[in-house]
Amino acid sequence: MRIDLRAFVPLFLLSLLLISACSSRTDATEEYTNEPTVATAASDTSVFLVFGHEVEDYAQWREVHTDLDVVREEWGITDAYLMQGAQEDSVVWMMMTAPGETAARGFMVDPNLARIMDTEGVEGEVYRAILESGFTNSFNPADFPNRVIVQHEVRDFDAWKRVFDGHVGSRQRAGLVDLYVSHPVGDSTDVHMMFGVTNEGRLVEYMASAPLRAAMRLSGVVGEPRAYFVRTAE
Repeated sequence: MRIDLRAFVPLFLLSLLLISACSSRTDATEEYTNEPTVATAASDTSVFLVFGHEVEDYAQWREVHTDLDVVREEWGITDAYLMQGAQEDSVVWMMMTAPGETAARGFMVDPNLARIMDTEGVEGEVYRAILESGFTNSFNPADFPNRVIVQHEVRDFDAWKRVFDGHVGSRQRAGLVDLYVSHPVGDSTDVHMMFGVTNEGRLVEYMASAPLRAAMRLSGVVGEPRAYFVRTAE
């Protein structure tokens, strides 16, 4: 589901309904370091491949999905795990590590992948990105079953990142854990983030706060941010 983060109060009345479909873990941030580190990847050229799509029937998709492993192995794609829309089981998300941009793009246009997706009952694409692997915390997907993916444009990535890093404490207090902060290969103005959600009540208050709106203006955010609430797939 795509949500406009600029409409703060009505947005988070809606997002609270989305997140409340999953159980929260209130104190998890106290046990987790929220400092950005370099991802544990196969090489310095490794990239993240993240995409989501709608499926006709999740149970059918899950049954056929193992056929994708053969295609992933051919392109060296590893560390794949699954997520779903927080309220919409028919929206499926995948995050993988590719050994490089060439492998990631080759995998995405592989005719065998298209055939498997057709067999799986994929109906439409929601999200697709090949992201740089930096600015990422190593994490166990099971540690944060509830997450929010945020995407927005910035005028200057380095200037934005300085402001973002300065607000790490505010995010922690709001029940958000930084999981990755990145951008597509070759485009540093398109910022992609994923956060673990540990306290939905604090998150609502934080996203509706004046300091966050001021920080977004100060950091040079442009356009309309998009948020996707997801959870670990069963």
